[in-house]
Amino acid sequence: MSQLSSTCISQITHIKDHLSTSPGQGGATVANPLILYDIKSKLSPGMGWSPNVWKTRFVLNYKQIPYKTVWISLPDIEATLKSLGFHPSSISSTGKEFFTLPVISDPSPEPGGEPTLVVDSQIIAEYLDSKYPQRPLLPEGTKALQAMFLTWVRTNLLLPVIPLVAPQMTAILDGPDAEYYIRTREKMLGRNLTEMGVGEERATSLSALEKELAALDTYISRNGGGDFLMGATPSYADILVCSLFMWAKRVPTKQDPGFESVFDIIKGWHGGRWERLQTWSEQFAEQK
Repeated sequence: MSQLSSTCISQITHIKDHLSTSPGQGGATVANPLILYDIKSKLSPGMGWSPNVWKTRFVLNYKQIPYKTVWISLPDIEATLKSLGFHPSSISSTGKEFFTLPVISDPSPEPGGEPTLVVDSQIIAEYLDSKYPQRPLLPEGTKALQAMFLTWVRTNLLLPVIPLVAPQMTAILDGPDAEYYIRTREKMLGRNLTEMGVGEERATSLSALEKELAALDTYISRNGGGDFLMGATPSYADILVCSLFMWAKRVPTKQDPGFESVFDIIKGWHGGRWERLQTWSEQFAEQK
């Protein structure tokens, strides 16, 4: 299991210092946009598939922050981020550093100033909500609850989605990227990808996912209206769910006859709530 490295902790402290001392001073403009780093694929239009990067892209588009995307091949992420001065996002107990996307480079509002480099989608979301306060997604007093919800999404939604989608990723990746994806994910998961999400395991994973989304549907219904976690008000918590749905939607399935993607299955559940939520998110899905 990975843990935060000293350099990552230093980066988090640095970002928090920025948030506390100079809120509302992002430097991105149309002429000098923020840079979002994302993972290449064969998808078109737009190459984005990673649920973690979609979290940041949705935030940027929702908040109407000027940005551009730099696409990186999976095997090149570590070398590219090191060359640009980014800290690792985490470090293993053996000292192995991990460089992952998304990361952003936010230009300084001061002429000639150094850009702010931010790693980790949750830290990025909090940073952007502070520096670009228009259309807030983490309203005051909700950061702790939304961070807790991120843990719930990872544990209760992501885990059953992985065997449904991850084994089919090679269809959207070029040769070297596909090989890298297979090698690293099999090491991470401790399993052969071709053996995941088939037969009884697929049915079990779909059932587990439906059960967790049914629980979430029940919680949202307590609001008395609206498809968002906060009722009629969208928040970063909704983006967490939509980002996972985007992964399930953009990767085609060959394991589910009659469906083009795993999301095509999901969207029919619970009175169409998840299709409505994903339809809302699509207006913020532009890949600039």
